[in-house]
Amino acid sequence: MKTNPLVTLLRHIAMLSLAATSISLAHADPTIWNGSITNFVQQAVVLGQPPEADVIIPGAVSLTRNGNHWLYNTNVDMLGADVGTPSDTEWAFGSLANCANLTYQSFDSFRNFNLSGVLLSGGPMVCHLINENIYLSVQFTAWPHGGGAFAYMRSTPNTAPPPPPTPTVNITAPTNGAVFAAPANVTITADASVSPGSVTNVQFFAGANSVGSKQTGPFAITANGLGAGSYSLTAVATAGGISTTSAPVSINVVTAVNTSLSAAAATANNQFVFSYSSTPGLRYEVDISSNLFNWTPVSTNVATGNPSFFTNPISGDGNFYRVGRLPNP
Repeated sequence: MKTNPLVTLLRHIAMLSLAATSISLAHADPTIWNGSITNFVQQAVVLGQPPEADVIIPGAVSLTRNGNHWLYNTNVDMLGADVGTPSDTEWAFGSLANCANLTYQSFDSFRNFNLSGVLLSGGPMVCHLINENIYLSVQFTAWPHGGGAFAYMRSTPNTAPPPPPTPTVNITAPTNGAVFAAPANVTITADASVSPGSVTNVQFFAGANSVGSKQTGPFAITANGLGAGSYSLTAVATAGGISTTSAPVSINVVTAVNTSLSAAAATANNQFVFSYSSTPGLRYEVDISSNLFNWTPVSTNVATGNPSFFTNPISGDGNFYRVGRLPNP
């Protein structure tokens, strides 16, 4: 039998085209669509109108059936064309979990004179979207013999749950730069919140060392016995397994000098002044008394140096003065 040269040439072109296609498809790792299941039920085909299609990849893959034809891809294939298999797809019976080990073929190759029976009784299928390298599960629930609307269930892309909300936290006390006398018991408080939900733990740190934690508000602890030195305080709030660290607050714990007063001296403008030894950053109170029994505060200040000075008008009454360092806040 004589071979038609034109047919032979067309076969070679087709083989070269297939080979080129198979090379171009070997790209990214496959994507498995094992998200929730969606149902597609095609509405009855109306004469003169395009049949309803299931849009799987907008602009690339939309599957439909027209009358008694096979499935076709409305984005690539002509309306109602007997394409054998929708373009950009190949099919296999089996589970999506085993998609890498299945043998894929064209859709019409399952026909065997009874495509309806094969599709409805053959169990779950896997459809491979070739160009996108996506695998999804398909289970046909309706394929009328001889033509008509069809229906199937298919898997959808994974939808990652939204990330849990991030808590916020900041230290409200002590203030940045606060000074304490050693040994210091420092109360640390923090504001911590998350929306929606609630903060389940706030842990407090002095440098790298944990000094306590609270699981419910108000979030406050006391760091006891801090010796002289500089400390960076932070709070770490946790909610839903997500943690946030506050901005650091720096404090200094110092060794306080003993308080002693100098003799008073008169100044111009009918004033007198005396000095007292003090530690910068710590608080001092000056009290007045006329009888050494009843004392009234007349001045409270934070020392800025050593010594500190107190000035008061000279009066005709004899008064006594004393100075004391106030406790740590």
